[in-house]
Amino acid sequence: MRALILLPLVAMLSLPTFAKDALIDMQNARSGGYGGPLVKYGEIGDETAIMLGGEGAGTFTTGVHSLLIGGAGYGLINEPEWDTSTTLDMGYGGLLIGYTHRPDAVVHVETKLLLGAGSVSLDDGTNEDNGSFLVSEVTIGAEVNLTDFLEVGIGGAYRLTTDPDLAGVSDDDLSGASVVLSFQFGQI
Repeated sequence: MRALILLPLVAMLSLPTFAKDALIDMQNARSGGYGGPLVKYGEIGDETAIMLGGEGAGTFTTGVHSLLIGGAGYGLINEPEWDTSTTLDMGYGGLLIGYTHRPDAVVHVETKLLLGAGSVSLDDGTNEDNGSFLVSEVTIGAEVNLTDFLEVGIGGAYRLTTDPDLAGVSDDDLSGASVVLSFQFGQI
């Protein structure tokens, strides 16, 4: 009878010896968050595109791994001439997920994936036609911890969109690479 009582107690005490390695060590994890502006320089169609945006996320860090989940949004700050009398305007945003390796190192690498939607418009001064699209964007960059509250990063991104269903604008026009400059304020 004593063995039946002691067996569950011994099993519970031995559980910590069966712990396994995991990406997030919940006993030593910390959480934080950040937010800040980004500038993207690339092309839409054959025209120069400068986008300004912001992103914010919660971070979950343990050891050398940090996961982030949040949101981001970007919009054109210039209006590329689409043809002789038409300008293009575009914006997009959505869910942001990412991974940072060694976030406490002075220089570290971060990758992000944005999944969302956007809109595009053509304006000839009298008429404005609009379209919408789904977007996915992958970003990879190097970041520098300037202080314990500010990171500055530079990297590259590639945006892939669906067809906006707008005459004169295709998914190939809206998809493309860009250079990204970011500023993150917060505690990761």
